[in-house]
Amino acid sequence: MKKFINAAIVAAVCFSLAACGSSSSSADTEAAAAEASSSEESSAEASEGETKGRIAYIVGSLGDKSFADSGEAGMEILRSEGWEVRTVETGDTSDADRYEDYILDVLDQGYDYIVGYSTYMEIMADLAPEYPDVKFVGFDQNWDEEQLPENMTSIVYAQNEGSYLVGMLAAAMSETGTVAVDVAMENPVINDFVTGYVDGVLAWNEANGTDVKVIRSACGSYSDPATMKSLVLDQIRNNNADVFYQVAGGSGDGLFEACVETGGVWAIGVDSDQYAAYVASENPEKADVILTSMLKEVGNSLVSVFHSIEEGDESMWGHNITLGLAEGSVGYVDNEFFQANVPEDIRTAMDEAAAKIALGEIDVKSYYDFADETEYTEFVGSAG
Repeated sequence: MKKFINAAIVAAVCFSLAACGSSSSSADTEAAAAEASSSEESSAEASEGETKGRIAYIVGSLGDKSFADSGEAGMEILRSEGWEVRTVETGDTSDADRYEDYILDVLDQGYDYIVGYSTYMEIMADLAPEYPDVKFVGFDQNWDEEQLPENMTSIVYAQNEGSYLVGMLAAAMSETGTVAVDVAMENPVINDFVTGYVDGVLAWNEANGTDVKVIRSACGSYSDPATMKSLVLDQIRNNNADVFYQVAGGSGDGLFEACVETGGVWAIGVDSDQYAAYVASENPEKADVILTSMLKEVGNSLVSVFHSIEEGDESMWGHNITLGLAEGSVGYVDNEFFQANVPEDIRTAMDEAAAKIALGEIDVKSYYDFADETEYTEFVGSAG
C-alpha cells in the first residue's frame, strides 16, 4: 500500500501548521485536557452568536499526556477561534460496543463535522454515506482512498520518519547494547512506529559499527500502565535493556514509572512533549528519564484541516492527507533537557538525518511498504 500525497492539500496544511506554531500541541496539552468534558457531558458551551461550525471530537480518554491530549489541544485552538467543539470520551476498548452509539448521538444532535482517530474510522466510514451533509475527519489510519466516502478525509502521519530519528538516538545512547520499543497493541499504525524505530537503530549500527539489539512487547491496552510497568521491569532485569521507546498512550506512564524506579535507564516519549507534560504534573520526577519525545503534531494538523475548510478548500474530501518531516508534522523534542543529556555529535547526526529525510535523501522503511506480515516480522527480527 503506497502513500498518496495531494500537493494542494499539503501546501494548505503546511501554511496552517506554520500559522499555528510547532509547539502548540505539546505546550497546551495539560490545559486542554483539564478543561475538556467527560464522555457523558457536553463540551464547553458554544460562544454567543453564530459559530463557524459544530465539531464533535471523538476520543477514548483524555489525560494520556500524549496522542489524545494533543488532539484536544487542537480542539482548544478551534474553540478559541469561534468553532463550537464538543469532546466525547468513549472509554477504553471494553466499551467498544458503544462506540457507534456515541457517534450516532452527536450526529442526531446536528454536528457538522465528526473527528475521530483510527479506532473509529470504520464506524465513521460506514455512517458517512447515510449523512451526506456531514463531513467526517479521520486521522492516524492509512487507508486506500477507495475506502473513503466522498464526505470523509483521513490524515496520515509518517510516524516511521520521526521514529527513525529516535531509533538512532536510542542506539547511540545505549550502554548495554539493547533497546526496547513497547507498544499498547499491534496494528498497522503502531507497526509503522516500530518499523521506523528499528530502521533508525539499524542505520546507527551500520554507520558506527555497533550492534545494538531491539526487543519489543505489547501490553494489550492503551490504558493499562501497570501491565506496561511489569513488562518494562522484565526487560530491564532479564534483557538488560536501557533505552525504552513507548507507543502506548496512557499505558506509557507505566514505562516511565519503571524507568524511574530502576534508575540508570532512559525513556523516549511519543506524540506530545511528554517531558514538559510531566514537569507540570503531580509526578515531575518522571520527566527526568524522558530524553525526548517523538512528536506527532495531531492538534496542529486538525487545526490546519479546519483552516482549509474555512478557506473553502474542498479538495481533501475523499482523499488522504499525508504529513511527515517535510511538512513539520513529525519530529522530536529538542529542549534543554535533551541538549544537556545527549552529546552534541549525536544531536548533530539526528539533525542531519532529519534534513535528509525531509529532502527525500533518506527513504525510511515503512510498515505499509512490506509485502505481507511475514516480511515485516523478518525485518523487525533482524534487529533482535
